[in-house]
Amino acid sequence: MAMIRIGLIWVLSFFYVQGSMAAVDPVAWSLQPISGFSPVGPGGASTVVYTLSNNLPFTTTINTTFIKSHEWFYIQDNCNGYPLFPGTSCLIAITFFPQGVGTSFIQLTYGYHLNRIPLPPLLAVANGPTPPSSCSVVGSNPLPLPVNTYQFADNLVKFVFTNPCSNAPAILGPVNLNVSFSAGIQAVVNNSQAVVTTGSDTCSNQTLPPQGSCSILASIVPQNPAANMVVSASVTSGGQVATASTSSRVNSNNPSTHVVHFVNQCPFNVWYGIANGSGGSNSPDPTPGSQPNGAPASSYLLPAQLPGQAPSVINLVVPEYINGAIWPRTGCAFQGSSFVCETGNCTSLPDSGTCVTSGIPNTTPQPIPPFTKFEFTINSAGADGVYDVSLINGFNVPVEIKGLGPTSSDPFSCTGAGAVIQPQGSTLGSCSWQFNPGDPNVSGLDPLNVVWVSAGPPDNCTSNSSCAGGLVCGMAFDNILAPNTINRRCGEFIGYTTLANYIGYSSASQWGSSTFNLYNQYGMGNLLGASYGQFPITPPPTPANANFGNMLGCQITTTDALDSCYNNANTNLANCCGCVDWDTSPIPTAVAASCLNKNPDWTTNLIGTITAQKAIMWLKKTCPTAYSYQFDDQSSSFTCTPPGLVSYQITFCPGGITSLPTGAVDGRLS
Repeated sequence: MAMIRIGLIWVLSFFYVQGSMAAVDPVAWSLQPISGFSPVGPGGASTVVYTLSNNLPFTTTINTTFIKSHEWFYIQDNCNGYPLFPGTSCLIAITFFPQGVGTSFIQLTYGYHLNRIPLPPLLAVANGPTPPSSCSVVGSNPLPLPVNTYQFADNLVKFVFTNPCSNAPAILGPVNLNVSFSAGIQAVVNNSQAVVTTGSDTCSNQTLPPQGSCSILASIVPQNPAANMVVSASVTSGGQVATASTSSRVNSNNPSTHVVHFVNQCPFNVWYGIANGSGGSNSPDPTPGSQPNGAPASSYLLPAQLPGQAPSVINLVVPEYINGAIWPRTGCAFQGSSFVCETGNCTSLPDSGTCVTSGIPNTTPQPIPPFTKFEFTINSAGADGVYDVSLINGFNVPVEIKGLGPTSSDPFSCTGAGAVIQPQGSTLGSCSWQFNPGDPNVSGLDPLNVVWVSAGPPDNCTSNSSCAGGLVCGMAFDNILAPNTINRRCGEFIGYTTLANYIGYSSASQWGSSTFNLYNQYGMGNLLGASYGQFPITPPPTPANANFGNMLGCQITTTDALDSCYNNANTNLANCCGCVDWDTSPIPTAVAASCLNKNPDWTTNLIGTITAQKAIMWLKKTCPTAYSYQFDDQSSSFTCTPPGLVSYQITFCPGGITSLPTGAVDGRLS
């Protein structure tokens, strides 16, 4: 510890010496406007913004405290407790909203390591008539644009307006959303500069109670490169206009190479996982040559989104990558030389975050479910551009993937799979990423059978009320590294599994309790008719008569049963697996083709204790553009073939949505 302190003192001394010549402080501050608060009348508002900038060569955590003479200050502090990376800044916005006349003051003190820096007090003067019947509101942007975005990328931004008054409402007018570019052109929906689509809007023409807030979420898809793109939202309240804004550079896409742009809008760290499905090579190394045995785990890390700060990004150049899979990993840390994750865990190379090569015995290049999976094909120009999001293996993090190219009349062309907001006029369904497996009008499942919680021994809970401290009742592995059994227990929420994930757990020894043996509970061993043949097609193991579990997994049998219901070449179409014409269903979304047949054993006949269709409806309701079962291609497969090679944007927790159940402890924060 003494050596660490000596090193820190040396670094700080260096900056102070340099500061006397170049005015560089280890953690510098600035104020806008430099004159401080402007005088306002009661009911009005005046805002100043402090910027704290880390000039140290290492990350430091900022601490802030305030002394104030009155409660008429509203503080939006995006610095306190947050790690500030080298060369980055954080913002503290302070709004003075007096409810009477007089002079007030506020003083900020910020600190890092053992340093505490009290700043000069700011005076705020209120004079004039009594406050109006409506308070004015304060705008903020907790989910800003990344520093750099790309042509045709889907950028989700969120604006929040807050009534800072403690004893009066704020009456809002309509929210105006504007996008402007460096050339001074203002964007409207579907013009040549940007596609702007508003999703949720709880602000326009609403009345906010004292201390109440509202928000607006919007999708911004720039159509052309620009030196600067500014997105702003404004609303009138109490006779004053409140505005919040965010900006980004819009870069063009490089047609000579494939680039995958990862963006993390989750409030927790995400490590992406990637595996080459072709089986011929290691997964693409994000930092080639950085170490001899795969890439360090940090190369896959996208740090958590911090309120008011640009999201973390990774730009991965991929020269060729055929039919591969990518997935999010959460709760990751090294255990010895093994990189282990609570969700999305794969077998990694020693002392590395790189998943092993396909084909290595006794390894799993792709993780054990549940996890959210997304796939794309990267090849030569014209032979790539197919992509999708899949919930077949369950869920751990919301994901959107979008090909970066111009859209067309085809709803599946260069649009967002897993998108929270689809463009205005699109026939694609938007993904709420809010799961409700127990909805009796959709699937009617017992949620406790599909909620996935942190690993551990069974306690056989029967409801969330059996669990304390925000833990939820659900299913879990007994351990992460070598899961042997599935248990019912109280734990931290980490995702959702699917019934299809249980079809490989036919042995009673694979369940921690016979009471919660879900393979038996859902009748997955119940046999289908003779026309369904046997599975697997070839030994080992020895083929057995097809059962309901095979139907849940759409596992093709010896009679070509349980193949796709869209396949003209299917010789046993009567016993196909699926399907649903989603465009005319209670979960409407576009389809590229209609079903050739609908198998009543899949749709309506009870072979197990639930129909195969009911077993997947809750997944489709959550995200209509994601695969809900293996042959859901016609509503969930996207293509993008711009001139040259296609690039992609992948966003974790688009719009900041995490799918965390109300009141639950989020195990992905660890």
